[in-house]
Amino acid sequence: MAKRYSHSERQQYLDAWKQSGLTKQHYCQQHDLNPATFYYWLKHHRDDATVTVPAAFIPARRVIPANNDADTVTLNLPNGCSVRCLPAQLRAVMQALSLC
Repeated sequence: MAKRYSHSERQQYLDAWKQSGLTKQHYCQQHDLNPATFYYWLKHHRDDATVTVPAAFIPARRVIPANNDADTVTLNLPNGCSVRCLPAQLRAVMQALSLC
């Protein structure tokens, strides 16, 4: 009668084979395993490993806001130049202008 292996025993054999560096056939010979059985285990292990996991995030879409003058801040500089930016960018613009 053929020996029956538990799921954890099969997994241990597969993990040990991967770490051994041996071919499947040599590993089976060294461990008295039927090569057909070993290939069956490999196939089912791969099928278990290929279960798809749903994505943990939703892809983002880039939205470019419409160029609406009501949404911008305009800075009129003493030299006649004007700088327009979004309110969220105002701090960075002011810091950049202070370096001039």
